[in-house]
Amino acid sequence: MYCTVFSQMSAETTASGFPLVGIDDVDDYIWANEGEGSLPWDRYTHVFDLVQKGNRAFRESNFEEAISNYSRANNIKPGDPIVLGNRSSAYIRISQFLKHRPPSASEYRPLNGLDPTTHAELALKDAEKLLNLQSNSMKSHLLKANALILLERYDMARDAILSGLQVDPFSNPLQASLQNLERTTASLIGRRIHGTPERTDDFDCTLCLKLLYEPITTPCGHSFCRSCLFQSMDRGNKCPLCRAVLFITPRTCAVSVTLNSIIQKNFPEEYAERKSEHDSLINFGVDLMPLFVMDVVIPCQRFPLHIFEPRYRLMVSCHVVLINFWLPYVLFDKIKKAVHGTTLMDYKVL
Repeated sequence: MYCTVFSQMSAETTASGFPLVGIDDVDDYIWANEGEGSLPWDRYTHVFDLVQKGNRAFRESNFEEAISNYSRANNIKPGDPIVLGNRSSAYIRISQFLKHRPPSASEYRPLNGLDPTTHAELALKDAEKLLNLQSNSMKSHLLKANALILLERYDMARDAILSGLQVDPFSNPLQASLQNLERTTASLIGRRIHGTPERTDDFDCTLCLKLLYEPITTPCGHSFCRSCLFQSMDRGNKCPLCRAVLFITPRTCAVSVTLNSIIQKNFPEEYAERKSEHDSLINFGVDLMPLFVMDVVIPCQRFPLHIFEPRYRLMVSCHVVLINFWLPYVLFDKIKKAVHGTTLMDYKVL
């Protein structure tokens, strides 16, 4: 999905993002198949071919294909250091590209797939596995630091770099990464001292017109409140603004770490109000919100329930299937399908 736009990646990320060190290339697979983890010759040659294909794709900036080949190799030979390190580098490159891709590019060429935070987390997992296998490897510490930088965990990234410098005090990539990290953190501290950004509607959700709460940035580059986005997707899996098809679900889509951190730190009072408002909507407590408001109903009186939203239609349909268990105080009469997908349901009160 990203292969058509990765050719411009190097210039964009160098100009607009944190300069990550040590991910320009990957390691070639070595013809060595000895020891406890050795494989039959046919399986080993298959792993070798997959890694070579992955490396070729990586060097052509086709990182999705590279990750696919590395993952297939890892399924055959789990825990191989070369495979884990190369796949971690590919995840970092994708995350770096998506994190610093300008919004204008997303408007004209929307992308589908995992978000940059998820790619960075996958890179961190592979780097930590590699670190457990090769604690004395400079590259494992560097990959872990790069993944943590993309996740904006700067203190942990600094600790990872310092741990690597204890292994190799003269490592140029680690020293350069530490210098870049210190410059970035100093710049962030300076911004906080000199003031907060102006409160504009750029920080508002275009659906509820309020400050973004738990913001999610879609692959097409638009940001919405998490609850607003998935409520709008009840009627279809398209972006509410540009109508691009979204292959995301609440289970797989993560909150935008960067945007959420900016909002929470710069507008703490308004963010706290939004949090309180959101909690009151999902945790009713004693103040329950009625789904249907009606007058006094006497036994055997019929009344219609007009249900429009898909989630409520699904709820009532489940109740109809389990009518004797969930609604023992009503008698189901019939369902009518009205225009525009509206469900009209008739019940009698016992």
